[in-house]
Amino acid sequence: MRSFLRLSTVLLFTVAPAMASEPILQPDPQAYELAGDLWAPGRDEAGRKNVAEDISGIACVDLGGGKRRCLLVNDEGGKAQFVAIDGLTIEPKRRVDLIGEGPNPETLGRRPTGPGCPDAKQKFKELDGEGVAYAAPYFYVTGSHGCGRRSKAFTLSAMLLARIRVTGEGKPDVPEGAEPEGAVETTWRLGDALARAETVGPYFLKDLTDGNGLNIEGLAVAGDDLYASLRAPSLDGKAFLVAVSVEALFAEGHEPYTGTPRVIPIEVGDGAGIRDLTVLPDGQLLVLTGPAQFQDVPYRLFRFDPKGNAGPVALGRLAPLDESESRGKPEAITMVGKDRVLVFFDSLKNGAPRSYTVPGLR
Repeated sequence: MRSFLRLSTVLLFTVAPAMASEPILQPDPQAYELAGDLWAPGRDEAGRKNVAEDISGIACVDLGGGKRRCLLVNDEGGKAQFVAIDGLTIEPKRRVDLIGEGPNPETLGRRPTGPGCPDAKQKFKELDGEGVAYAAPYFYVTGSHGCGRRSKAFTLSAMLLARIRVTGEGKPDVPEGAEPEGAVETTWRLGDALARAETVGPYFLKDLTDGNGLNIEGLAVAGDDLYASLRAPSLDGKAFLVAVSVEALFAEGHEPYTGTPRVIPIEVGDGAGIRDLTVLPDGQLLVLTGPAQFQDVPYRLFRFDPKGNAGPVALGRLAPLDESESRGKPEAITMVGKDRVLVFFDSLKNGAPRSYTVPGLR
């Protein structure tokens, strides 16, 4: 049986609201169904294809009539997967390689020259995809831009930001019969921006657990602003967005980013970081927060205007899942209605998607 949650709105200014006063949102009674398993790299011990249990980001093109074309990423491997949503059915579609077996000389910007992670051995293995955004005509996918959580190693491939040019129907914009990879371009420059960012820059490539090291877990794009949301560092009850010009990140050539990104603190409570975000129709952001590392911190939803002066509006918190799904962590959110949010959970088969009605979004 699924846990149930309710939401309410509370206006925040300089301190987070009392946790105990926040209501809990119940999942919508209608369950989403998968028309097939979502992709994950590798095979199990019996030789069967693995099923995704590491969904970490989603964004969608709204096609109207309850239909959406979305892009999903998990934090293993170097691929993203398209899915079609029609009502309550999620159908896996084609996959696209975002990275190859080694660095691509056509990647924009300048490849990082020296790791700063505790384990200095450099590897190019997986994207460690953590966030997906959509802003016509592109889907954007970012690597974590952090050290390995367990290995503490520097993974060069996790320092990439990719985008895929798509049609109005959300399909790769390539000539008929061409491979979808032809619509992909990548850049190194987001790492430059993070390293240059005020307040959070000193935490770039620090140990994620012991050093409150910087890592991205969400992404949103609105106009020319790309918002990288940080799970960590979490400082004095604040989590952070780093806003960078999309045009600067994807400018032609191999010059590094030399601008000054905008750093936006959000009061979300001690020990909390941002786990995902998505753009709302009015241009504000819906922000999902949770533990920055392994703190006993609930998962909460906020509405936030990144260009305004007001603090975030707390919409409520998600109740822990029941015992059979207690290891699941809310990691990916997207809007599926004016006041409905679809959530995927890390560590559960196919992300265990379920939607929630959010009264505070009406």
